[in-house]
Amino acid sequence: MKGEYLFQVRGRRVRFTFRIRRNLTIIKGDSATGKTTLLSMMYEYLRSGRESGYTVSTEADYYVYLRDEVGRDWTDVLFPLRDTIIFIEENNNFVFSKKFADFVKMSGNYFVIVSRAPLRMLPYSIHEVYEIVVDGQHADLKEAWHTFRELYSNFPMPQYNRMKEVLTEDKNSGFEFFNNVVKRYEKQTRRKYEQNI
Repeated sequence: MKGEYLFQVRGRRVRFTFRIRRNLTIIKGDSATGKTTLLSMMYEYLRSGRESGYTVSTEADYYVYLRDEVGRDWTDVLFPLRDTIIFIEENNNFVFSKKFADFVKMSGNYFVIVSRAPLRMLPYSIHEVYEIVVDGQHADLKEAWHTFRELYSNFPMPQYNRMKEVLTEDKNSGFEFFNNVVKRYEKQTRRKYEQNI
């Protein structure tokens, strides 16, 4: 899968609007912020369509995995899926396994994982970690509008970074890390410049 996918999920009193941009998206947040509500609405729409009382508008194929069912393992359900955005509810401990990490890397699917715990086995971007918030611009007495807000938005994107100096505590690992990052970035920038000439 490639590209960006818009989702609009709507019930009688609640609406969610968000975009999925990368193969790994993490949704964090405290209880009662709408994470389970969102996935439940999407799941019910998959099962019953408009009879569920919900609508889901998107160009993407998607699947919602809430929990293991008796006699069925997550691999039985998820391995056959292709070019699908897979939403996984929290409390599914398989997301912390190496087997799942390997599946994510080779499957070609996008994954949206609800988890408050760190997912150390998965290579996700800090710019794809979100929390669900009520959108104040669309506040309405009849309907609560929810959107995704980037949780770590204070971390700059490297391509927009205009730092001139970086201070580190010592000349050991911190200095070596930033020194290597800057050298790699300079090489990439030089290569792009030479290709454009």
